[in-house]
Amino acid sequence: MSGRVVPHAPIEDGAVAAEPPLPEVGRLLAENRRRLERAPPLAGQSWTDLQREARRSAVEAAREFFRRRGEPVPEGFGEGLILAGHQPELFHPGVWVKNFALHGLARRHGRTPINLVVDNDSVKTTALRVPTPAAVRSENPHAVLIPFDHGSGEAPWEERPIADRALFDGFGEATAAVVRQWGFEPLLTDFWPLVRQEAERTLLLGECFAAARRELERRWGCHNLELPVSVLCGTAPFAWFAAHLLAELPRFHAVYNDAVREYRRRHGIRSRNHPVPDLAAEGDWLEAPFWGWRAGPLTLPSLPADGGEGRVRRGRLFARTRPDWIELRIGEEMWPALPAPVVAWSPDHATTAAWAERERQGLKVRSRALTNTLYARLFLGDLFIHGIGGGKYDELTDELIQRFYGREPPAFLILSATRLLPLQAPPVGPDDRRRLAHERRDLHWNPQRHLPPGNGEIKEWTARKQALIAATPQDAAGRRERFLALRAATAELRAPLMKEEQRLRTELTEVDRRLATAAVMRRRDYAFCLYPEALLRPFCKQFL
Repeated sequence: MSGRVVPHAPIEDGAVAAEPPLPEVGRLLAENRRRLERAPPLAGQSWTDLQREARRSAVEAAREFFRRRGEPVPEGFGEGLILAGHQPELFHPGVWVKNFALHGLARRHGRTPINLVVDNDSVKTTALRVPTPAAVRSENPHAVLIPFDHGSGEAPWEERPIADRALFDGFGEATAAVVRQWGFEPLLTDFWPLVRQEAERTLLLGECFAAARRELERRWGCHNLELPVSVLCGTAPFAWFAAHLLAELPRFHAVYNDAVREYRRRHGIRSRNHPVPDLAAEGDWLEAPFWGWRAGPLTLPSLPADGGEGRVRRGRLFARTRPDWIELRIGEEMWPALPAPVVAWSPDHATTAAWAERERQGLKVRSRALTNTLYARLFLGDLFIHGIGGGKYDELTDELIQRFYGREPPAFLILSATRLLPLQAPPVGPDDRRRLAHERRDLHWNPQRHLPPGNGEIKEWTARKQALIAATPQDAAGRRERFLALRAATAELRAPLMKEEQRLRTELTEVDRRLATAAVMRRRDYAFCLYPEALLRPFCKQFL
């Protein structure tokens, strides 16, 4: 595997982590072009031809997506693509800056920017973490979770409608009222009316968030094409990519699991679920790196307010190859088979038509995280921009590209940043705690170092303790006697310092409380919409 060093998330406010540095993107693009030209053919076709068709299809799908929504369609800056992607959630500024860097780098290097909306992932939470003003005075500093909807149910974003419209509509002002107590107006004040406006056009929770975010980006000079993964998975080139992988599933299955296990050994990971679980085998049925489900209705009339499950749940796709067919099932439910074998790409291939027919029937097959970037990096982009988490797991994607496709993996960019909320955190740090803890520990075990000189009794006990320290009894009884005597001498010397030790203990407790408060105030993962625009806008626009 590549031994690439993934940067840590930056800690300091305003810090940026980029690997490699952004001025080196031109070098990455040139190297990726050379790797593409050296790549051996896939199913009898050059990667250049495959990539050209996949790009054309993705760009047209993204433009059609914008046209259907009535949003202005950006022209782009060239034929090549630079891509990034994330779930349509309310992410933190360190994630959002990727969209602005995507636009800026694409313009600088003559490419078209496409942001993939990963709406095939499941909704993890329907609440936003917000630091409360009481955290400063509380014995237990905390941030509260304020819900913007009821329930989660692990439904995919593309299937998740708003369940409680009254709660959803009132979330913006209720949360802004909490944030205003810090003394600033959050971006949420302008953002949530845009979200509610989108809710008049679509039931989908994630699309409300994504469309409102795009409107803010356009106002700030960032205008990228955007493509939901749900739409991308319906394109003909993606269907060919998925069918080719399914036709070669026994080999891919072995390569995938070997690469995952090697990754765990390399990084000392014991969990069988990290970075991803192994692909399972059930007899001659092999698990494929795709999700599948039947499309559900975009209403949740039975969803309880206590967070019950939605109607749509993703299932793992299993496949079994036959000479002329690829049999499919989700769980125990058999799905219509796909024709095989998969030969060179053509837009009217039987597999492509069969894939489109299943989508029309509401049978959805969607890529997983690794498959998302596998397709995006190999078939679509001249460059993919990852966050730190994606940069870590794409070491595994590199290995899959090398072993399964037999070609050098395209290089990618890792980018993240930290912007802290403008909150008054207590002026305290870990060094303050270490200093106090060391002083208290030393006073407790070496009180003679903290006592004033000149007292005869203190001198006597100090001399006795030093003699005991220097002594080296040879038998167990002698060592036991020395231990008890040393403990007694230390206790005598400690007695005059009890008030000082109590003072240090109290100070240490207060420092711990202030550190906990500072940790709440200085979290880097609060949602972008909680920040004041005057702070966040110039921070994001620097990447343009």
